Amino acid sequence: MDWESLSIVSSVLLFGFLENIFPFFDFKSTFNQRTYPNVLLGVINVIVNSLTIAVVLDWIWRQKIWLGFLHWVKLPWLSICISFLLLDLYLYVWHRMMHSFAFAWRFHKVHHTEMSMNTSTAYRFHTVEVISSNVPKLFLIWLFGIQPVHILIYELTLVIELVFHHSNWAIHKKVDKYLSYIIVTPNFHRLHHSQIFKESQSNYASFFSFWDRIFKSYSYPKYPKQIKLGLPQHSYDLNILKLILLPLKNN
Repeated sequence: MDWESLSIVSSVLLFGFLENIFPFFDFKSTFNQRTYPNVLLGVINVIVNSLTIAVVLDWIWRQKIWLGFLHWVKLPWLSICISFLLLDLYLYVWHRMMHSFAFAWRFHKVHHTEMSMNTSTAYRFHTVEVISSNVPKLFLIWLFGIQPVHILIYELTLVIELVFHHSNWAIHKKVDKYLSYIIVTPNFHRLHHSQIFKESQSNYASFFSFWDRIFKSYSYPKYPKQIKLGLPQHSYDLNILKLILLPLKNN
């Protein structure tokens, strides 16, 4: 088992355990209804993702035409920090774009139809969105010459963070709020999944929450327990087939 797979499994088991022992919301849907569609989507995305980007990444790291801007950064720790921030900023911009354009939203809304947000929601993304997100990301890796180990560091950290802030774990509100000044926390991200449109147009960050402060999209919920998750027009659980076909519907 590679490091990324180990991080995914470990974080899902850890936060899955915590959200079941200390749940924030008491969901009516069953464990199977909340989990199976997300897990299946996650498996499909991992397979497709691996097949589509492996060849391109291999070419990027083998070619000598352009070594990237980070080639001139001689301090390893600085190069790691810049790479981490660049990749995280990219995810912020990408996420915000998915909410800003109607066609992009068709695919991203698959993620937002989740009414019972839990650890598995971290992998509830349409495959088209996952593949599309890699195109500008690969260009960014080539342009700056981000190294494999630096991407690995970011990806390992990100997979844990994604499971953490999508979890239904009831962290003490003060702890959650203080942490939200630096990283994305469950309450911080729950607001982004609110059925209220204005609330959902905030908190786009994936790891560092300060991107939302910089770009004026930061908001912290006053009453997290009152947040209604999901989309009003999808008030029922969707199976894997309906999630895949959802972007084709005119709603």
